[in-house]
Amino acid sequence: MIESKEVHSLAAQYGLDPLTASILIHRQMASPEKIAYFLEGSERFLHNPFIFPEMEKSVNRVLLAAREDEKVLIIGDRDVDGVAATVIMVEALRMVGIESQWQVPVGEADYGIDFETLQESAKAGVSLVVAVDCGITSFDEIKLAGELGMDVLVFDHHMPRGDKLPNAYAIVNPRIPGSYPFDGLCAAAIASKFQWALSLAQSPLQDYCLLIARQEAGEIEIEAVQMHNLLESSRLSVSSAAGGADRDKLQDYIGTRPIISYNCIAQIPLVSAFFNGSEVHIIDAAPEIAAAFPKLENLSLTELEANSRIARYSPQEIGPLSTLRNLMVSMQLNSMQSHFEVWRRGLDLVALGTLADLMPLWDENRILVRMGIDRINQIGGEHRIALRELLIKLRLHERRIATTEVSWQICPLINAAGRMGQADIAARLFFETNPIAITKLAHKLFELNKKRRALGEYLWEKLLPRAYQSLNDFSGKMLILVDSEIPRGITGILATRFQKALSPVAVIITVKDEKASGSIRCNSTINALSWLESASHIFEDFGGHPQAGGFRIPSAEIAQLNQISQKWINRVKPGKTESTRPSVDVELSHQEISRLGLEGIEDVLKRLEPYGQGFRPLIFLTREVKVFQASLVGKPKNKHLKLLVSLGSNRWPAFWWDGAENYGSLIKIDKEVDLVYKLDRDYWRGNDARRLTILEASPCEL
Repeated sequence: MIESKEVHSLAAQYGLDPLTASILIHRQMASPEKIAYFLEGSERFLHNPFIFPEMEKSVNRVLLAAREDEKVLIIGDRDVDGVAATVIMVEALRMVGIESQWQVPVGEADYGIDFETLQESAKAGVSLVVAVDCGITSFDEIKLAGELGMDVLVFDHHMPRGDKLPNAYAIVNPRIPGSYPFDGLCAAAIASKFQWALSLAQSPLQDYCLLIARQEAGEIEIEAVQMHNLLESSRLSVSSAAGGADRDKLQDYIGTRPIISYNCIAQIPLVSAFFNGSEVHIIDAAPEIAAAFPKLENLSLTELEANSRIARYSPQEIGPLSTLRNLMVSMQLNSMQSHFEVWRRGLDLVALGTLADLMPLWDENRILVRMGIDRINQIGGEHRIALRELLIKLRLHERRIATTEVSWQICPLINAAGRMGQADIAARLFFETNPIAITKLAHKLFELNKKRRALGEYLWEKLLPRAYQSLNDFSGKMLILVDSEIPRGITGILATRFQKALSPVAVIITVKDEKASGSIRCNSTINALSWLESASHIFEDFGGHPQAGGFRIPSAEIAQLNQISQKWINRVKPGKTESTRPSVDVELSHQEISRLGLEGIEDVLKRLEPYGQGFRPLIFLTREVKVFQASLVGKPKNKHLKLLVSLGSNRWPAFWWDGAENYGSLIKIDKEVDLVYKLDRDYWRGNDARRLTILEASPCEL
């Protein structure tokens, strides 16, 4: 039970309504470092891309390629995230004048970097290869690239193999331990981070020193911080009490960097006295900060700190120097708005990649997806025409779409191209600006999706009897299916379907002559990487995430893979099974619902968007809900329940999927029940209204 004191304290601290505060506390998202991503929506609250240890090295290598007019090849993957990352990277390189070549797997082509492509590219004069959504396990391929005289940049989010990394020129991967504050970025987001870093690299002020001096007990105390790429790289505290030693230390620390302070009328005399009267040139940040943010004019650093939004979420970083640092970063970002326009245009694809790859909607993913969804919904201005065309064909263009529509309608459509061996069509669609060409490519996507569905159903029916046999062979713990008819792009979707329907672990393998490749999918209690590692000695290549992975294997080794899998599944210890019962976020009384009204509830729902992986839609409980109408609906068996119920002072439509069995027992007209529900939208026949989606019902307590 959430104590009202805790709720009111959080609400007062961040200016929240009690309902929002209560939900965030229940979701364990109320700490300062987490709550910022729910309450803020600008890029200022994203992590600086130069936190990645090798981001600057990557940026410098691309800038060198631009200066030297080098040939660059971008290699991506066939799924939504891989295609999105490829498009973003091409657009990023265009920012600096590089018109790169690009490729994604087509037909039965292998995933990732391959030897043949490298050899052909070297002959064509390519000197820089950029791998997106792949490359972290391409040890031999990257070694060959080096031997052929090509540098390789890897922008990947798949798990490294332990502490082993390929010998690439630079690697940017949030899953490398200690490399980044958040490891949940998809490949499109990582490519976007690189694009942002390229924009930051155009800042006229890359290296400088911030300095604050004060006088205490007759001594001058100075704090200084070195800034590089808008990141604090180090701090130094010195005192005149230490004499020449600290003067030399500060002089060496500053070096040739520009010195910036705040309110130099007071600062210059103190710094000059610290250096025994020497003349010191200090740039006053106050006028520029006031010009960028007029409301801050004539405020002291203490007053600025009290009004700082960033300080609200970083209570450990207090003091005038941190305040000045934050203001300088905000001012520089504000002054570079035009440089970030291309980056912002790519956030629609970041949202697609994040949602399609089921990345957690925590941390900065919340801001990236929120900004991306806004971009997708934008009608005028710099929206992507191709996405607008897909929305029109999906009949989603006349209303605002959210993560649900992106995840369940747009992403599967784009994925169909890669699954049917034509991922290049999806990429070409996103690059295209000609309306006629866009219409033709969008039509092809829809046709491929139809073929993908038909093929999926055919293969499901074909493989289902063998699936039961394999499940029996593995004592009901996993299944492995091998078939030469399965296209490489379909193995993952079939593995997902079989895993959800029949087994904790499903492995689907397609065989083409002497080569085979496949996908593994696991439920949340079993780690797919554990299985991949157990058979690593017979795989030609493998990689993935804890619940999903892919691999290549000689077809002659499949029999041995079955033996290895038998031993593995017998010794693996599944983790705890997650409860399937809905977890109620907050109980809403009829009085609270009446007080908030539909508009107030809408505000709460919108404030906590986006919803998805790691942050499911809100679930409410309301007691003593009266049922006014109830009917069975659904073809052909009338297995759903359509209701009209009391909620607050109004009557609300409600729907209970597969709830027909409760009609006449739990659900009776003119009777009351306790309801657990979500608030969804009903778009049936052009409607756009809120309705309850019922998850559970129980008799009212006597």
